[in-house]
Amino acid sequence: MDYTRRDLAQAVLDAHPDCKSGLDTFRSGFSDAMKTHQERVRDGLLKAFGVDLEAHPALAFMLSKTARTNAVITSPGDGFGEAGLLVRRLEHTGVLDRIGDIMKLNEQSREAHLDIADELIGLMGPTVEKVTSADLLALGVDDTPPDSSDYEIDY
Repeated sequence: MDYTRRDLAQAVLDAHPDCKSGLDTFRSGFSDAMKTHQERVRDGLLKAFGVDLEAHPALAFMLSKTARTNAVITSPGDGFGEAGLLVRRLEHTGVLDRIGDIMKLNEQSREAHLDIADELIGLMGPTVEKVTSADLLALGVDDTPPDSSDYEIDY
């Protein structure tokens, strides 16, 4: 796989401890493994791109704040495993339409957070334009994500 600076920015956002991207609320073991994977890939990409967060404390602080605020983007409908009865109750109230509006705005917000993270990383002077899976492997980072089917569903 080829990674761009934007992929690095997404990896930084995804690796934030509060970010739920890529996780499975029904498989906590998988979610733990995925979070570890996300952190490992983020760290490997930072190294491979030649980005040293410690050399840019103000930019790193802003990047950290961007990742934190990205992680808490949510909507009133998030977190429901099964909301069939509630949805039926709300169908003709306009509430579901408003939740849909919020979800669209949240997607715009996530895209804006990614844009900010990408620009901040660019200001930190990456030394390469592209990184490959082979580059990461040479650094000891396997970018193969965990497989959710290897984990039991939590009951």
